[in-house]
Amino acid sequence: MAPGLRVELETDLRNRLGWFLLVRLLLVSMFLGAVAAFSTKAPGAVHDLPLVLIATGYGVTAISGLLLPSVRRVVLYAAVQIGLDLGMVSIVVALSGGLESPLAVLYNLVVLNAALLQLGRGILATSAAAALVYTAVLTAIAAATGTPPAGAHLFTHATNIVSFFAIGALARYLTRQLAAAETLVAHQREELGRVETLQRLVANAVDNGLVVTDGAGRITSANRTAVEILGGGPTHQGVLLESVLPGAGALAPDGASSELVVGDTEESRRVLRIKAATLSDTYQRPIGRVYVLQDVTTVRDMESRLSEHERIEAYAGAVRPLDDTPVPAFEGLIGESDAMRRVFSLIEKAAPTDSTILITGESGTGKELVARAIHARSPRANQAFVVVNCGAIPETLIESELFGHVRGAFTGAVADRHGLFRQAHHGTIFLDEIGELPLSMQVRLLRVLQDRQVTPVGSGHAVTVDVRVLAATNRDIERLVAHGGFREDLYYRLNVIRIATPSLRERPEDIPLLLLHMLRRCSERHAKTVEKVSPRTMRALVSHAYPGNIRELENIVDHAVTLCEGDALTEQDLPPSLAARQEAATTPPAAEPRPAPILTDGLNLDDQLAAYEKEMLLTALDRAGGVRKRAAELLGIKYRSLRHRLSKYGLGDDDDEIGAALHD
Repeated sequence: MAPGLRVELETDLRNRLGWFLLVRLLLVSMFLGAVAAFSTKAPGAVHDLPLVLIATGYGVTAISGLLLPSVRRVVLYAAVQIGLDLGMVSIVVALSGGLESPLAVLYNLVVLNAALLQLGRGILATSAAAALVYTAVLTAIAAATGTPPAGAHLFTHATNIVSFFAIGALARYLTRQLAAAETLVAHQREELGRVETLQRLVANAVDNGLVVTDGAGRITSANRTAVEILGGGPTHQGVLLESVLPGAGALAPDGASSELVVGDTEESRRVLRIKAATLSDTYQRPIGRVYVLQDVTTVRDMESRLSEHERIEAYAGAVRPLDDTPVPAFEGLIGESDAMRRVFSLIEKAAPTDSTILITGESGTGKELVARAIHARSPRANQAFVVVNCGAIPETLIESELFGHVRGAFTGAVADRHGLFRQAHHGTIFLDEIGELPLSMQVRLLRVLQDRQVTPVGSGHAVTVDVRVLAATNRDIERLVAHGGFREDLYYRLNVIRIATPSLRERPEDIPLLLLHMLRRCSERHAKTVEKVSPRTMRALVSHAYPGNIRELENIVDHAVTLCEGDALTEQDLPPSLAARQEAATTPPAAEPRPAPILTDGLNLDDQLAAYEKEMLLTALDRAGGVRKRAAELLGIKYRSLRHRLSKYGLGDDDDEIGAALHD
């Protein structure tokens, strides 16, 4: 027998023997307590001998329990305890009636105790010992009393002895079956452990994430790749997958792969390809699901950049020659992109009404053109359209400019002035750069919007005006409200309908149309005939960021047409800053001189490459301050690849070893 198995069996027998002694101690204690109680109620009825024997049994049992931890030969010690049991039962039989004692059945209890201790062949030996001891006790009692056992007693005694062997044989068979079952369970458990270990190894070796959920959709296990994708570590176990990956629980099982976009910000945004499969038990009842996760963010980004590149290349040849073909426009607004179509749709819906409209967007995106388009499509189209630049009027004059004044209201007021609101009576007033309006004037403007009445400076009489108000700003109006720079009540009064003008970066497909329109206007203004744009120039114009939006594009085209000496715009005609950026984007960086390899005597190529790779890993970790993900970014490799390489050189997950290597 192997030493390890022997130790395991002895430990198991020691534990069983401890429980055996504890139960015996409790039984003897009960007997001792019962005798003591009976002797108290009936003094003199109990002899000293039984009490002494019970106390002796109690003491022997207690001492046996105390000696058990230090016993080396546990099997022999168990046999001694069985022998003590036989002796105690024999004394009980002798004291409880001798030949006529009904307690001979307690020998069977001793045999069962041997079975509970799983003594193997010792069970049958206990049966034989019980039969011999029982026979010896009966013989001794018969000799001491001089009364041979009667025929009925002989039958009872023979039956008892046969029962010892019958119970011993049955107990032996059952314990062997139990031992075989326990061995089988242990083997099955060990095999299951090996399968689970192999499953974890396989799951952690694949590049895809694997997540297993139960029937309620709670995560029960996830491999390392899934942990990296989910970003929550083992804390995700037991939580609903739907709370980690919204929408994953609704995927049809055993179907085609689906893609989910997760992440609240652009930095954390990821695209995951997910395939779900049903887990079933042996009765083909679903008990859970397994999800295969794949992070395809990089692939989708590459596809997006490729699509953008192809679109730019298509734009490069999209400019038509200057002919009589009209450029499609919507009330002066040019664009066929989805973003501009949404703006056109809002204009068509809002223009026929008298609702106040707030137009937002970056500087140079055509907010005034949107306001003019709304006025042109409104029932007030034949009335005045008054433009007010709130940021260009001095604060001391803005009230007079907006609401007018009466003669003598202030120095220089030599005549009555109606003001811009009264000039726009029955028409539309466009309050550009509304975010620059002083707070004091915001209160007056709010009153005008509520009452539709203006009070000229110096006058005590309000004048009713019928005017539609359009406002525009290139500032973050919500941030102004939050920081107290703009009145919240005025903001809600203006923001009845919101139209956001898209930046030129959001609609690069409109650049060819805008360029054609601007080329025609500039060519006509400068008396030139510029009919074409070179592909490289077009590529530069389409790929530019345009912080100044359409106004910047118009200035670039005006600059290029002014300098153009032929019929086609070239890169030399572009502003220097734009041409320099295009040249930097298209010119590959100069190759740095490659240092000569360091050859060390006694090392082959593989050893030197390994040493160089390890040095690069340690250098990257040092620069990243020990942050491995940052080190992987510096090296241009994936985090999993970095972990593999660290493990390859014995750096693995041992932070102390890495720290020591960094300080060498």
